[in-house]
Amino acid sequence: MPVLKVQRAESNQQNDAVKLKKLNIDVQITGNIATTVMTMTFYNNSNRILEGELTFPMPEGVSISRYALDINGKMREAVPVEKAKATEVFESIERRRVDPGLLEKVEGNNFRTRIYPMPANGSRTIIVGYEEELNFNNANALTYHLPLDYNQPIETFALKTTVFESILKPELGEQPDGSFNLKVNGNTYVGEINKTDYQPKKGLTINLPKRNNLPEVQMQKASNGYYFLVNVFPKSESRPRQWSNQIGLIWDTSLSGLQRDTKKELELLDLIIKQKQNLTIQLGLLNNGFKNSGTFIISKGNWDDLKKKLENIVYDGGTNFGSVNAQSFQADEYIFFSDGLSTFGRNSIALYKPVNTINTSLKADYSTLKYISLQTGGQFVNLNAISTNDAFKQLGQENLQFLGIKNGSDVRQTYPSMHVKVNGHFSLAGILNGLNTDFVLQFGYGNSITSEQHIQLNATEHALSSIDVSRVWAQKKISEMDIQYEANKADISVLSKQFGIVTRNTSLIVLENLDDYLRYDIAPPAELRQAYDAVLKQRRVDFQERKTELLNAAVTMTKDLKTWWNTDFSYKEPIKSKNDYPIPVRDAIDAAPVVTQNISATPPPRPAGTPPAPPRVERAKESEAKGQLNEVVVVAYAAQAKRMETASATTIVRSQSISANSALQGRVAGVSIQNKSTTTNVETQPTIVIPEFKSDKDYMKNLVGNPDSAYRAYIKMRPNYKTTPMFYFDVANWFYQQKDSVRALTILSSIADLDLENADLYKTLSYKLKQTGNYDSEIFITEKVLQWRPMDAQSYRDYALALADAGQYQKALNNLYKVLTQSYNSQIADRDQGIEEIIISEINNLIAKYGSKLNTKGIDKRLIQPLPVDVRVVLNWNKNDTDIDLWLTDPTGEKGYYGNPKTKIGGRISNDFTSGYGPEQFMLKKAMKGKYKIEVNYYGDRQINISGPTTVTAEIYTRYATGKQQRKVIVLPMAADNRSGNLVGEFNFN
Repeated sequence: MPVLKVQRAESNQQNDAVKLKKLNIDVQITGNIATTVMTMTFYNNSNRILEGELTFPMPEGVSISRYALDINGKMREAVPVEKAKATEVFESIERRRVDPGLLEKVEGNNFRTRIYPMPANGSRTIIVGYEEELNFNNANALTYHLPLDYNQPIETFALKTTVFESILKPELGEQPDGSFNLKVNGNTYVGEINKTDYQPKKGLTINLPKRNNLPEVQMQKASNGYYFLVNVFPKSESRPRQWSNQIGLIWDTSLSGLQRDTKKELELLDLIIKQKQNLTIQLGLLNNGFKNSGTFIISKGNWDDLKKKLENIVYDGGTNFGSVNAQSFQADEYIFFSDGLSTFGRNSIALYKPVNTINTSLKADYSTLKYISLQTGGQFVNLNAISTNDAFKQLGQENLQFLGIKNGSDVRQTYPSMHVKVNGHFSLAGILNGLNTDFVLQFGYGNSITSEQHIQLNATEHALSSIDVSRVWAQKKISEMDIQYEANKADISVLSKQFGIVTRNTSLIVLENLDDYLRYDIAPPAELRQAYDAVLKQRRVDFQERKTELLNAAVTMTKDLKTWWNTDFSYKEPIKSKNDYPIPVRDAIDAAPVVTQNISATPPPRPAGTPPAPPRVERAKESEAKGQLNEVVVVAYAAQAKRMETASATTIVRSQSISANSALQGRVAGVSIQNKSTTTNVETQPTIVIPEFKSDKDYMKNLVGNPDSAYRAYIKMRPNYKTTPMFYFDVANWFYQQKDSVRALTILSSIADLDLENADLYKTLSYKLKQTGNYDSEIFITEKVLQWRPMDAQSYRDYALALADAGQYQKALNNLYKVLTQSYNSQIADRDQGIEEIIISEINNLIAKYGSKLNTKGIDKRLIQPLPVDVRVVLNWNKNDTDIDLWLTDPTGEKGYYGNPKTKIGGRISNDFTSGYGPEQFMLKKAMKGKYKIEVNYYGDRQINISGPTTVTAEIYTRYATGKQQRKVIVLPMAADNRSGNLVGEFNFN
């Protein structure tokens, strides 16, 4: 069932203002291939523009191959493009408030389309289509199933089903209501219903019985030969197998386990135990970690104790398959109940005895479960597709397998190409080189051939099929390659783009106009192709999106930083005399000190009605206006100071500079570095004090008493907040404060199970993992974000810093440098202008601390410039299109912020990021004595997804890159419209 999520742009709260107004479903079945096309019209009855996210869980082996969106009142077909590029282009165009459409595959066999904009009091229409290979049920009939469990009436509902070339009449196993029936017209059967204000009671299930066991052949002409699809029905004998006496039962207890059909799972386990009668089961519970949960001796089929334990499982936490290994969990055979989604760790299990994987979840990673079973010699059972009894029979017997092809020299690229089980039906797709050929399919058990079936292909005798056989072939090949995705992802990308199939690394995209297809170098659908080709020849260079690197800007920035670092900022503090007489006003300059307080005052609020995250040009104007004021103030301050030079005063003068080479040791990038000590006035480290974050949400009032009772309260409250990310964040934070880090991490990791491929949620997770020292998990989470969003400089940076946290300094350095050498489109390059300043500081910090252990030959030597500082604060956040500002108030009372980026004592604020993810940085080479106060100001964001409020993380360093640095990390959720500054931390230099 497709599920629609819609959020209000201004509040991030889920919205029920959008309804499915029209639904038209067309189903066509030919042989064992069913094509389903759904046309959905959604109506937004609110007076605000909204964005929708529609998720489709697809059956095993099924991929979406058609997507269309209404553009200017006409349906436009999508075209395939690399997934990362599709996301980048979609977000770029979305900011222009036009009509892109994107359909992508996310974790497991789940598909997601984002629809924007959904106009106020208006509608949007999308088309989604997919081909499905039908399988046999236990009554020797092919089965097609369409779920129709909609939660509200649909204003206009239409369903049409056509079964072509069927000798026997199809049977209805389930139908929406009594009015649906299949009528015959020759060998074609058609069923149709049209309803208004209709809510189907049941789904549609069609069984297509087979009269004989003769092979069925379908062919499609290609540019070179023919694509073919062969269906055969080999007879299989039942060969029972014996279950082991020592079984390891792995039960996935992560939060997503709440979506599994545990009743069916327990029924299957009951059948296995009752057949075996006497055995030993070792129970392992898996979520973000793995726990050996006891050994159960089963006698005479009595497993009441184990069953009771499984029925009372608390599902919580993310999922980390990598925490399971043979050393800690030994058995002769394993049964693994899971959806296959490893959201908090690697998706591989270090077990070497047969692992039988069982899935009952609609949102599942079938490829991972298949790979685990194939790799270990076990079986994969999709308990969604078959009954519990059929699953029990499958697991309890040795299955007939397809073993290969004999005499197949005239056919190529046949799939499946590996051994696969056969359950009364086998389907093979491939390419025929000529017009006709003969070959033999071989079947058997293990490696022993027990039967063969002769196949004849003849293009002149077989009528060409009405279905797209080539797409079925491509889908079969992709499905097989996807089992080992990393090894095959390049081939998958080529194939999926050619045949328009959505995969892990290929999406379908719809753009508004020809200029967009030209600008982003994306071949358009057929309706625009002629115009695209004509313009492309003449104006391609003018239209294509420019790509740029940050390296040249980084070289320039390094020079700027070096100049700043070598500048001696002397500060003379005016001494107020005992009699503080007013100074006569003689000119405009003398008058200016009256407004000096504006430097340290809170920046003025933005005008009423100013939208969140204003464009950079508007902020530039705002900063320019403030900058002009600051120039007057600084000049006035200088004039005032000059008049007081003769007065007796106690001054604080910065006269000491630190050698630019002091922090480097050994040889770096071929440059000889001499070891010099850094001289500082103060040897003691200042104490950094960060406030303890405490949520004020109502649910926090129930977390009282000891951690055990508080955890029970959390589980009791959770159904009311199960899709609210900040609920898990706040509760986890409470347990961290109670020093119960085990429970805290489990609750926190649940965020990973809330949504598929949600980078915002994963960024929030990574911040908290950094703060709490869970660096291995931080690496996994940031690497996932990098896979999903390689177009963002921040993805490389976050991953690099996670690697550095875990002590992988060379990989950290390499990925930091990648930030500067990747190509970015002009919009992202403008959005992230100035990030090179932060990267330069972090590259040189790594080199300063670990230079003797690092290979820096690949780093441009012009960037290597030691920049040790007394104070460094860096701030970044989890959401795109967000405007957050860093403020730092020094002991003089002066506030450094975007409007005052250079303070009198030498403080330096990096470029102001008014959209994107940041980061923003404050650095001070030489700290004067006194108190420093750090704040963050949140202007707003334009995000409209389920990720909850924007979350920021601040890293506070003293003695940065000196070899004596200390760091404190704080993670803070931002309250909407809180523009008065949130306290991040304080420290004192003595």
